[in-house]
Amino acid sequence: MDEDSLDPKKLRPTLETYKKLSQDISNHDTILKDKTVLSYVAVVLEYPDEEIVLLALDILETFIKNVENYNHITSTFGVREALDAVINKYSTNDSKLAKRAQIIKDNIERMKPPIYNLRSRCRRVIEPKKLKTHVIVLHVHGLLPETRTELEYTLIRIEGLISLVVDVEHQRVTMRALVNVSAKQIAEAIKDNNPNMEARLVTRNKYNQEFLVKLIDTETEDCDDLPEYLMDDDDQVEGREGVLSLFTGLRQSASTFYKSTAEFLHNSFYW
Repeated sequence: MDEDSLDPKKLRPTLETYKKLSQDISNHDTILKDKTVLSYVAVVLEYPDEEIVLLALDILETFIKNVENYNHITSTFGVREALDAVINKYSTNDSKLAKRAQIIKDNIERMKPPIYNLRSRCRRVIEPKKLKTHVIVLHVHGLLPETRTELEYTLIRIEGLISLVVDVEHQRVTMRALVNVSAKQIAEAIKDNNPNMEARLVTRNKYNQEFLVKLIDTETEDCDDLPEYLMDDDDQVEGREGVLSLFTGLRQSASTFYKSTAEFLHNSFYW
């Protein structure tokens, strides 16, 4: 990292300003809409000064307390990678600093809002063709607070899923999806990606009594009574190739980030 581009005389006042502004939740959306701010904080986490690193962690810690910031934080490349770098760098010499970075990273994974709205991803499909949607409720055995993140990552990659609500306490997931996405298809995705989970369809009989329907049977039973569905092409999850080179580029652009953050502060707030 070019230390001249991160002169402590300029860097510390900038971070102190961020920290002060972050104390007011009403400032969060304005601050985080500009990816430069979080990218700058990510770069600073690799600065060879523990006090500077702690200041950057203070800022991140404040932002992740507000669940509304989840999309901003997770869509900004470099934040979690920088936290990993801190964890690896200080795990031996300063375990407290590494532990704090690990807690912040874990909290980012846990701060997801209670509902995912993926409608914008489906808008191109839904609006022109006016395709119908339906609601699917699954009971997921094995859904626990510590496994929630893995399940959500599986579900949001399913093409045609519009929104979902995860209820860990009752092990339920309520989803709205395009009609060509079936409960069985979702259950298969869960089984393939989360071997310790089993999803069953929540439905009601003519007496309005709730019961569960097994969707995947490895023995002899089949599910002929379930709605047919169209199999989409395999959803290719694009790998994070070039993460190291991109992160290196992020670090090399530190001076640009400083100029951008300075301009951001000047243009976004009245002093």
